[in-house]
Amino acid sequence: MKKIQYILAAVLLASGFGSCESFLDEQPVSEIPADQMWTSARDAKAGVSQMYTYFRSAMRENYFYWGEFRSDDFDPGASTAATQQRVIDNQLTTDLNCTKWTGLYQVINQANLCIKYLPNVDMPSVSDRNDLLGQAYGMRALAYLYAVRVWGDVPLFTEPNEEYSPSIYRERTDMEYILREVILEDAKKAESLLDRTKNKERKRISPYGAWAIMADTYMWLKEYSLADQTIEKMKTNTAFMAFEPSIDTWKKMFAEELNNKASDNTPENDEYSTKEFIFVVHFNMDEVGTNGYSYMYQWFTGSGNRAAVVSEVLRNKYDQEKDVRFPIVTKNYQSGWELRKYISGDISSTLNKTCEVAYPIYRYSDMLLLQAEAQARQSKWEEALDLVKPIRTRAGLETPSAADFADEESLVDFILDERQRELVGEGRRWFDLVRTGRWKTVMGPINGCKDDGNELFPIHFSHLDQNKKLVQNSYYATNK
Repeated sequence: MKKIQYILAAVLLASGFGSCESFLDEQPVSEIPADQMWTSARDAKAGVSQMYTYFRSAMRENYFYWGEFRSDDFDPGASTAATQQRVIDNQLTTDLNCTKWTGLYQVINQANLCIKYLPNVDMPSVSDRNDLLGQAYGMRALAYLYAVRVWGDVPLFTEPNEEYSPSIYRERTDMEYILREVILEDAKKAESLLDRTKNKERKRISPYGAWAIMADTYMWLKEYSLADQTIEKMKTNTAFMAFEPSIDTWKKMFAEELNNKASDNTPENDEYSTKEFIFVVHFNMDEVGTNGYSYMYQWFTGSGNRAAVVSEVLRNKYDQEKDVRFPIVTKNYQSGWELRKYISGDISSTLNKTCEVAYPIYRYSDMLLLQAEAQARQSKWEEALDLVKPIRTRAGLETPSAADFADEESLVDFILDERQRELVGEGRRWFDLVRTGRWKTVMGPINGCKDDGNELFPIHFSHLDQNKKLVQNSYYATNK
């Protein structure tokens, strides 16, 4: 019966119900009927691996579009880079690919399939099955966290769409509800299911990844004590998770450490030795770009089309004489300040086609600074600065004392500035501005982003065409 239903659904998708591709933009259905899958441990692992494949695809470009290009980290580069310029200049329209949520809902649907079928898969070890199930909950939480940070309220699915049904067309669910009742609950389930003795790979969700998602969510909800407590849990196993004190190690984290290694994107084969990475998306250069050149090479260098340059605002936040991160992060080359964080060595076509990169979704320094912000909000000023100190020491800088700050907001501003310097290019700055409500004051003078609702992305026109229950984000409904 399921096979018949699946065939019928395929016929509908391919014919009178609009194109298959268009339909899948809204919410993908499973491509394999359940009676042909989810029968063995191999099927279970393949199903979980597919989540990561979808997530890698979603992050390929959107890592920068969603988390960086709307912030004060970058200015427009070459005029030929029209899409990047439009995002940087706050000229978002509903035809831009970065306004599609398709990739995230592919992750969500695959996670829903895993959550539905994994409990019934016969596996040699219950702990192995639970670990896979924990990863599914963790990835669903992460996908929804990205979705609500980008669009606010979004449609909610906690069951898989395996065949066509009118139920795939849903109204948007309140962002706070998703944060509290879905993301947090999923992260907690992931924490309880993940195997803490075996699952320590950086290319899949580990217990540390579940804690990071949880802490991030608490910060969005302004539950600072709970965020503080959650991050503290990460410090229990220094053999896996620890601060890297060497700036040389810091320099190699993002590209050079993976150089000259065979490309392997399977989560099981983890080639990272740095203890700072919690969860990363791993690419070789051929995968992140066109014609074998990475987006870092194309978008950020004078040898490419240089879509974006490191902004003067950000450059001025560094002590350019003392901060040893500055010449690693950026370089003035061919009349433009390039982002060099993901570029290994000197720029060349050969190098940038062969080396590999890691997009950090979460790393330990990020968590330390997030915890510092949470402690500052709890009037723990000295404790907050103690968390900032190792990061600044690694950068060759002194750390001010609590007496140097007049009030809580000035301390929080200092921590956020340190996050900006430390995490530039890591998909965090725009979300930090939105989360803390600073996006108006920071971006208003730069690109006019100051009106309520402008902090969200518009919903792609194809989603609105397919799903008549959707309502466009208000700013874009009135500002064509």
